[in-house]
Amino acid sequence: MQTRFRESFTVAGLSAIVRNDEPDGIGALWQAFYARNVLDELDTVLTRDVYCVYHEYTGAANDPYRMTIGYRVAKEVTSTDAFHTVVIPEQEMIMFEVKGPQPQTLIEQWQAIWQQNLNRTYLADYDVYSANEDDTVTVNVGVAR
Repeated sequence: MQTRFRESFTVAGLSAIVRNDEPDGIGALWQAFYARNVLDELDTVLTRDVYCVYHEYTGAANDPYRMTIGYRVAKEVTSTDAFHTVVIPEQEMIMFEVKGPQPQTLIEQWQAIWQQNLNRTYLADYDVYSANEDDTVTVNVGVAR
């Protein structure tokens, strides 16, 4: 676990309102992402790493929030029905590197995070799925300074 200050950046991709206690919605968004070649449809992509952003929180771990799966881009994408753009604000982040079989290892990490007494900001948290290592995900959780 490391803490770092992260500058603001933009992610564009597919998005839906989901809940942790209703995992079918989360799975459906991932299926839609994999069924569509989002990478080829976006211009100004900065990295082939996949970003899963958790934002627009409405409360605790089992309350609705928006999940956006996509790629880091150089600028906001023109708003369309096809893609959602989210600007991750600059903030202090606690980072956890998760290695192992996915998605089970990642789910276990998030369950552990929910049990910790972190001073979370709930502005935007995100996971980064390495384009080079299938079993590596970096979890980034926003915390107050």
